[in-house]
Amino acid sequence: MPAVITSLKDDHLQQVRALASRTGRAEAGSCLLEGAALITQAVEAGATLRFALAADGTSDPVASLLAESRVPVLVAKESVLRQAVRLNRSVSWLAVAELAATDDDQPYGDFAVVLDNVLDPGNLGTIVRTAVGLGVADIVCTDPETDLTSRRVLDASRAAVLRARLRRYDTPIDAVRDLHARGFEIVATSGLAETPQGSVPLSGRPVALVVGNETAGVADDVLALADHVVRIPMSGAVESLNVGVATGISVYELRTRMALATLGTTVAELTGAVSDLRDSGYTGENAAQRALSGFSEAERAELLNLLRRLRENLRRDE
Repeated sequence: MPAVITSLKDDHLQQVRALASRTGRAEAGSCLLEGAALITQAVEAGATLRFALAADGTSDPVASLLAESRVPVLVAKESVLRQAVRLNRSVSWLAVAELAATDDDQPYGDFAVVLDNVLDPGNLGTIVRTAVGLGVADIVCTDPETDLTSRRVLDASRAAVLRARLRRYDTPIDAVRDLHARGFEIVATSGLAETPQGSVPLSGRPVALVVGNETAGVADDVLALADHVVRIPMSGAVESLNVGVATGISVYELRTRMALATLGTTVAELTGAVSDLRDSGYTGENAAQRALSGFSEAERAELLNLLRRLRENLRRDE
């Protein structure tokens, strides 16, 4: 049985206290999780926990999960844990989790969510949770103050923040210009836009979705830099949606349109290749042999599988 920590001078509790501020979390590259539920979500999300602290006498299933994940668990007096995180209510579990490392040279994925002055921690957490759930890893903050590692954001995201690549720029303009330079197609949301997002003509490039402040929306100077300004069609009974809900709808619909744009390009390329073969005088089996020459067996199998799926989809629509 490990010794019970009884003093705030303990090194582990000093680390916990340092994570009370955004600056402290940034310097340590870690954040604080409070409660068995959030710790469980973090472990299940694949986060790396440096250590956990349990209140003396606490019994909870998370203990066995931490043991399986080989996370060091220390025991402390409950009153000391409460003092360490400056809470008046009881505290049973704390854990220190590492933040995903993000350097400027780390490549982006094919979709990014850009936060233009979104302020509410609940909305921030909901946006991150939804984006990560829909396969988006890059979350872009556009000011020095937005904090996605606070306790409230972590709670609202159900630890999804720990799976995201958090990017930061000084201003929204800096973010949009840099993403443009990286080849992103910028899509900004506005309730006043004429184009429904379901009709936006995406090119097939990576997409950066800009979502705005709960009251003012995306700033006008950011809208002016966007490739597309879109809206979610609404019925007359409701004027707008919560920014967290709206972001989820937009990410889902835009990613679907990206897939369709990519498929359209693929079909066009295949059609062009078939046309080239016909123009060269190849038909039937000779055309197939000519088309597949130079490919490995694995590449041939993958291409034939793609063609089979395309044929099935076409037959399904007949």
